This record gives sequence, structure tokens and C-alpha cells, in this order.
Amino acid sequence: MGKTADNPYPGARAFQQADHALYCGRDAETASLVDLWMTNRLSTVTGPVASGKTSLLRAGVYPLMPAKHSNVLPLGSLSYGMTFPFAALPDHNPFTFALLRSWSPDDIPTRLAGLSISDFVHRFTQVSDKPVYAAIDQMDDVLLNARSGPRARWRQQFLAELAQALDDHPRLHLLLAARTEAVGVLAAAVGIGARHALAGLTFTSAVEALKKPAEAAGRCVTDDAASMLIDLVCTGRTDDIEPTLLQVVCKQLWDELPVSVCEISGWAVREFCDANVALAAHCSRAIGQVAMEHELKPRLLRMWLLDNFVTDNGSRGGAYEGMPATAGMPNAVPRGLVDRHLLTYETDESARCYRLLSGRLIEPLRIANVDRTTAPASAEYLAAAERDLAGGELDFAWRNGDHALRSTSESNHRERAQARSVLGNVAYQRGRPDAALPHYRAAADLLYATGDTGAAAYQLAAAGRVLLAEGNAADAVPELRAAVERAPNDLVLQTQLALALWQLGEGRTAVAVLDWVLSFDGGYLEARRARGEILADLGEAKSAMADLDRALPARPSTQAARGLALAELGNHTAATEEVNDAVASAQRNGQVLLYAARALDLAGDKISAQERAREAIDATDPPLSAPHRQLALKLAGRRWRLANP
Repeated sequence: MGKTADNPYPGARAFQQADHALYCGRDAETASLVDLWMTNRLSTVTGPVASGKTSLLRAGVYPLMPAKHSNVLPLGSLSYGMTFPFAALPDHNPFTFALLRSWSPDDIPTRLAGLSISDFVHRFTQVSDKPVYAAIDQMDDVLLNARSGPRARWRQQFLAELAQALDDHPRLHLLLAARTEAVGVLAAAVGIGARHALAGLTFTSAVEALKKPAEAAGRCVTDDAASMLIDLVCTGRTDDIEPTLLQVVCKQLWDELPVSVCEISGWAVREFCDANVALAAHCSRAIGQVAMEHELKPRLLRMWLLDNFVTDNGSRGGAYEGMPATAGMPNAVPRGLVDRHLLTYETDESARCYRLLSGRLIEPLRIANVDRTTAPASAEYLAAAERDLAGGELDFAWRNGDHALRSTSESNHRERAQARSVLGNVAYQRGRPDAALPHYRAAADLLYATGDTGAAAYQLAAAGRVLLAEGNAADAVPELRAAVERAPNDLVLQTQLALALWQLGEGRTAVAVLDWVLSFDGGYLEARRARGEILADLGEAKSAMADLDRALPARPSTQAARGLALAELGNHTAATEEVNDAVASAQRNGQVLLYAARALDLAGDKISAQERAREAIDATDPPLSAPHRQLALKLAGRRWRLANP
């Protein structure tokens, strides 16, 4: 078979696939990790940046797992599916949702949003007595980059769910991969279990990493050539070799070798391999990609790297991460360079210090050509936007999503829809549903044009839920009806439609929709919770309690609805306690405040009822629907209404 543009030599892909190339040379390590995973409830694989954790899992561990004899879930990710419209979902933890989607990519996304990790694993343990093997890659994404705000709360909930799943399911075998610096946080939250620590390649394993892909391609690498290649990526020690740099240099050699060369000897390395050129190209790619994502000039980014990470005497320097910048650059920039294996970092007393991945990159960095960079493709911008959104970098996610939209061909409806959805998600996470709405609607139109009615349904559902959250049920109902028409078997969308109908004043119709949903899946808690709240609102207290008591743990609105039902049944002491607890947890929620006002009114506390009703009228998170606002106005008192026309 001859050399072609796509296949320079039979088996060349073995060198070109990063996962395989970085894994080779670790057969013994792989076997050890497989045994660790299969015999322990909790296992962790840790290592520094670019030590090959992901490659070891994908190219080594997973192929060796006995899939026919056990439940082995796909490799889990905490940044999966960032183009799915967030607003289409009920309240959910994005870390949990991303993980479950990566474990079950063919499942209906809206159904996964309502599950905990333990709920998800239960589906497997219920139908089989076999062990369930689940792995999560890059745990440091949640452990290290979610220090404040909603992401810190989501992180705490997510880690608690992991621990709960391990407690609930004795047959669950969980394998977690994380950078070394995340070990302390992981140990405190979930535990470490049986730990496997990775380091750089040793000389022996590096030789194996060079020889095995060549053998698979029908070539051989001599011992002399292997030693020369290893020397080309080392700065002195040969017992801690950077896998990434070895892979970069080997790929360049492979691309340059003539088809006729079947033995890779020392002569072939000298003749066809230029390590400085290969590593300089690696630097150029990393700089160009990160510069593109952050709207920087590549030349200035390269100068920043030389100024801060190369000392006057030609050794590696370092720069500490601050808030919100590192040596004048936004922290997202050095983090992006870490992800592309140009920088690494160490942690010193909780402070992160960045350095070049290896001193071997100093000269290549100096000669890297960054003057002529290829214009990024729209797919690159979109991928960058997804990474930024997963990492909580909303400003960068918006910028790259906008670039993706502008650079995508008008005829590429799917990619334009994905860019629109990402922009909608950014606006939604910023607390700007008004800005998210047009993007979700545009994404729906684009997806419908491709014939993907299912995906279009979720965008329409997102638009409907945004309108519903703003108290605009009249406009939300048509959007949600359109979503249900395109995905009639999606029980989550049916439930959202029922909630919209209720807010429009059609409570009986809403209950009928929820009766249908629960006839298909009586265990769907979101539908049962919604029906219980609506029944309490309609005054059917006994039926409401039957649903609300099964919908635990209760959210504030569920708790307040339960308080109203108790008041309707005459248990005013318990009712007052329930609604007061609910209000303390959701002081700006219109429906919670209205439930409380009605319960207090039934208990005879007219003054407190009027006060809660007035607060409900002014509430914005979310506001009352028009029919419920009218009810709140009646409870607010005639004197107050005259003073507030």
C-alpha cells in the first residue's frame, strides 16, 4: 500500500493518535490499574499535567476491561454537552448532568437531568447482579476550578452525590482521574481508595512507546534510534520523560520518513527528524489556539511566555496565579496553555505557579513562527466556547461563541444552531433570560431546517421555560406546545407544558396532562411534585398530600404547597411551620410567598397573610403568573390595594 495524503504509511495512525502514542510503554501500568479498578470500590489515578492519564484510560484501560462480563460505562466527562440548551431543563446540577450524559449519550437528555448519580447507577444494579464499572476523567475540572458562586455549590452537591452513590451501591466500582494537586480536595470529599500515581515515562517505557506503534505499522525502531529520539526531548535526566514531547517529535519523524524506509535507525533519525522544528510547531499551535480563543495577538502571547517563563540565563522561570490574572494575563490564558501541554504548574501553599512543561521547550519557543497563523475554523471557535462554558469562563465563552456564529457558513445550519445554543446558555447562566431567548428561538429554527425535530424541540422548550420563569405563561404555552408536538414522548417536556398551562389559569388541564405523564412513569418525581403543587393550589388537599409526601426531598415551592395543603386540612400549626421554613429558603419566590399567604390566612393570621401576599406581588424570582397575582391582590387587603393601584 502506497503513501497517501491521509495515510503516509500503513499504521501511521498509531503514531498520530495522541491517546495511543502517550499510552504505549505502559502495559504493566495498565494491567495494574485494571486490576485496581476491578477489585476496589473506589480507585484513583493521579499525576501531573501531561502525564498521560486520559490516554492511559482511553487507549489502555478501557480496551482491557471485560465488557462482555460486566457493566462498563463509557468514560465520564464533566464538560459533556455544552451545546444542549440549559434552560430546557428543570433545576439541575450541570456537573451531574454532564457526567450522566457522557455515561449514557444515547439517553433522552431531559430525563437524565432529573436523576442523581445514585439514581442513575440504580438502573443498572436493578436489572443485573454484575458489578458496575464507572470512571470519570479530569476530575480536577470540578475540584480546582469551582471556588465561588453557583459553581462552588454545584461542586459540593456533585461530590456529595458521588459519595452517596458509593454508599448506596455496593456493586459500584468507581475510578477517578485527577491531577496530583486535586488529591487533597478529592480525599476530603469522596476519599482516595486505591491510588495509582502516574509519573513521566521512564527510559524503558519510552523505548517501548517508540517501538510498539512502529511494529504495528510493519516497521522497526533500532535501540540506537530509540535512544537518540529520547535524548532529543530530554534536558538531562532520562528517567522522567515528557510523553507529549516524545509524541510530537515521533509524529514529525513519521511524517517525513519515505515509504521505503522500513527500519528506523540512527541514520533515519539524523536524516529525517528535526526535534526543534517539531517542538517549535507544537509551541506555535498552542499559542495560536489560545491567542485565537482570547483575542490576543500570537506574537504578544509568545513574548509574554518568553518574558515570564524563560530566565535571563536560559532556564525555566515561573509565574504565580493571582486574582484574576497571572503576570498580567487573564487566568484563563495560562490554563488554556496547560490544557495544550505548553505550560504546567505546581502548587505552593495553595498558590498555583505556572512553568513551561519542560526546559526542552525553551529554544523551540524562541524560534516558533507565530507571525502567520491560520484563520481559526468556526468549529475551533465553537469547541473553545464549549470549554470556556464548562469552565465557568462566561466572558470568553460568549466571545468565542459569537466568533463561531460569525465565521460559520450560512448553509451550515447545525453548527450555527450549536453556536446559538451556546450563546443562549451563556446569557442564561449570566441571569439574562431576555438575552437567551432569541438565541434559543433561532437555534430551534435552524435545527428544524435540518430535519432534526427532536433537537429543535429542546430549543423551543428552553424558550418556553425562559418565558415561564419571567411570568409570561401566555407566550410560554405556544412554545412548549410546539416542543411537545416535536417530541411527544418526552415526559419532561409534557411536565413543563403542564406547569405553563397552570400559570395560565388552566389548572385542571394541567392536572390531566400530569395524570397522563404519571400513567407512563409513576416514579417521575418532577411530575408528581408539579401535580401535588397544582392540586394544593386548586384546594384538593388530600390528593395533593399524596403526591407531595412522595416528592421528597422537597424544594421550597413543594414545601410551601405542602404547608397550604396542611392548612386546608386544618393542621395549622404544622402548616405555619412548613411555609415559614419555605419562605426562609426562597424569599423572592412569588409562588412560595403566595402559598404561605394562603396558609396563614386559613390559620387566621390575617396580618401575616397580608404581608406575605404583598411580598408575593413584588417577588421576581420567579414572579407570579397573572391569575396568581390577582389572588395575591385579594389577600393583600383592600387598604393596601387602594394605596397601591
